[in-house]
Amino acid sequence: MLEVIAYFVIPFLVILVIAYFYVEAQRRKVEEEKKRAIFLRIATMKANFKAELKRLVEQERLTIREQESIYRIANNFFVFQPVTIKSISYCEQLLNNVISAMPTGGPDSINFDLIQEQVSSFVHSLPAAARDHNPAFYRNKLPELIKQLIDSQEYIYETENENSNEESLAPVSAAITTYLPTPPTVTVPLM
Repeated sequence: MLEVIAYFVIPFLVILVIAYFYVEAQRRKVEEEKKRAIFLRIATMKANFKAELKRLVEQERLTIREQESIYRIANNFFVFQPVTIKSISYCEQLLNNVISAMPTGGPDSINFDLIQEQVSSFVHSLPAAARDHNPAFYRNKLPELIKQLIDSQEYIYETENENSNEESLAPVSAAITTYLPTPPTVTVPLM
């Protein structure tokens, strides 16, 4: 009886132990690959944001100091927040909103000084210390600052249109819609 146990049970236990360690090693490997993919996504997101900010500096819409201050938004996002797929997506959305909110007028714009003032105001509203880049800042304050920057640009575009005596696009779009054909009406005969 002991011989049967020695021939079958002990090798079976050894195979189970080996299988357990193999499965555990594969699980760790998959986990590490997921972590690498997440960190690669974060690094790519930060690099893209930095490249966009650098482009804005080259176009003279931002100064180098303003670029550094705005880049802290991306750099400090995960200091007090967990790294999850949801938080990464939220960070990507915020960074895209920051870039989209930047004014489009360059040094040749009529209101370039006003644009610079508004961007400077946005940058000065950002926290300087890493401890102030907390979840409340990213959830409440930053979206509000982005909205204020966008709203301030609407005023710039209104004044540029008034100063250059350009026609508004609203009457043109209204005129275009009056010339569009109306969809045909289909009548269904009753039986």
